[in-house]
Amino acid sequence: MEIGCGARIRDFDGRRYFYFWHYERDNGRSTRKEDYVGRVDSEKARSDLLLRIAAYYRRAEHEFARKRSRIESRITRNHTST
Repeated sequence: MEIGCGARIRDFDGRRYFYFWHYERDNGRSTRKEDYVGRVDSEKARSDLLLRIAAYYRRAEHEFARKRSRIESRITRNHTST
């Protein structure tokens, strides 16, 4: 499983554009996706990009906490069972 995200700048016809890249699960595999965000000179695009990155990591933290809790519960059950 791959986790991560970030920003990429692409140039088209002398203009620069932000893309948000991130990993998603697709049929059991991690795949890298890119979403268009907007022009590099746009304050709205910069703000949207930062919000997307923060939201991605917030979801990843939540998912890790959920999985960790489940694993710790199993360990506790296995060690306290007689």
